[in-house]
Amino acid sequence: MTVWVVALFLGAFFFLIYPFMTNSLGLDDIFSEEVKITEKENVRLYKEQKTLFQQQLDRGEIDNQQYENLLLESKHLLLLNTQTGQNKLLGTSSSGLWLLPILLLILPIVALPIYQEIGAGQDQKIASLIERQSFFGQKDTDQLQGNNQLIAALEARVSSRPENVYYWVMLAQSAIADDNLIGASEYFAAALKINPRDSFLLAQYAESLFLVDDSRFTDRVVSAVDAAFSADQSNHTVLGLKGIEAFVNGDPDLAISYWRRAQDQVDTSSSIYIGLQAGIDRAQEFTARIVSGSDDELIIDDSNALQRAIKVEVSLSIEVPFTSDQVVFVAAVRDSGPPMPLAAKKIQAGQLPISIILSDEDAVMPGQELSSAKDIKLVARLSISGSATPQSGDWETTSKTIKLTEEIETVSLVIDQKRP
Repeated sequence: MTVWVVALFLGAFFFLIYPFMTNSLGLDDIFSEEVKITEKENVRLYKEQKTLFQQQLDRGEIDNQQYENLLLESKHLLLLNTQTGQNKLLGTSSSGLWLLPILLLILPIVALPIYQEIGAGQDQKIASLIERQSFFGQKDTDQLQGNNQLIAALEARVSSRPENVYYWVMLAQSAIADDNLIGASEYFAAALKINPRDSFLLAQYAESLFLVDDSRFTDRVVSAVDAAFSADQSNHTVLGLKGIEAFVNGDPDLAISYWRRAQDQVDTSSSIYIGLQAGIDRAQEFTARIVSGSDDELIIDDSNALQRAIKVEVSLSIEVPFTSDQVVFVAAVRDSGPPMPLAAKKIQAGQLPISIILSDEDAVMPGQELSSAKDIKLVARLSISGSATPQSGDWETTSKTIKLTEEIETVSLVIDQKRP
């Protein structure tokens, strides 16, 4: 960036100097020609006067002494006129050049603040930080530091120039990665103020609100989902939410219809497709149970059947302050991917230590159960505010990666880390 700025300044300096130089050279030519004409005229007049003085001397009108005096005065006048013309030429040549160094000094002083205000300096900084992220590799410390710098730069930029939708989306995605769902929903809302009909933003905003409201279809969630569906009826995120809404409202056939339409929009090998298929299977089981009139659990013979339940021992470190009525959330989430819990339970802090079972029966939404994932992590969090959304000041712990395809022993979770 510095090289380009210097190059631009050099170019500006050239265009600033050029008029002075060309103007000076042009005036030099004009006045030089005028001086030559004046000198010739002065010499001609001198010769005429000399001839006149000689004639007066020959006629006896003046003596030799007077002749010499008159001739000397004519020579002096000729010399004076010649010197005056040269001085005029020199004065004209330098006219205005004194202003040039002042302009060269003022240009960077004025241009730099203007560039900082209305230019793309901050955008260039953000682009450089994004580019640097790809070079960190496995250096977690550098990755975290670079990410923090990027987020700070993005927040500073949108505070002064909030019309960049891309920056708001980047902030929202970063908030999702940090499990800050409230922040993500606010960032998406800010982006929608700029582009209120963008189907992608509407879908992401609806999903973030759904997660913030503990996976419930509150009035604002329903409104957001309907707005997103109206903007784009083929968006797989919106179709997934519409399917969940239909299932929750007791219409599994409509839910299946939405989820199959969503599957048409994604890769068949993706985790999204697999999760949607799990929801379809569960809805079909529910429909079959209704048709048969049986309340018994259907037995599904598959390779994951034994891995649908995980025993978890949850406790609090002695260093963690708490009250018995505070809420503890225990959840299973995918090892990589969206932060949507696959299974979750809410218990009172006064019940700890406790052993619980997480299974498909604890799924937060259809199609997103333990059996739909291969690798998961368990999270236990003491909520200071009582909200299911992680917030600053909460205490939590996260397990190592658990492979559901392998035999699972009891997992112990000790809550001992405070969220910044």
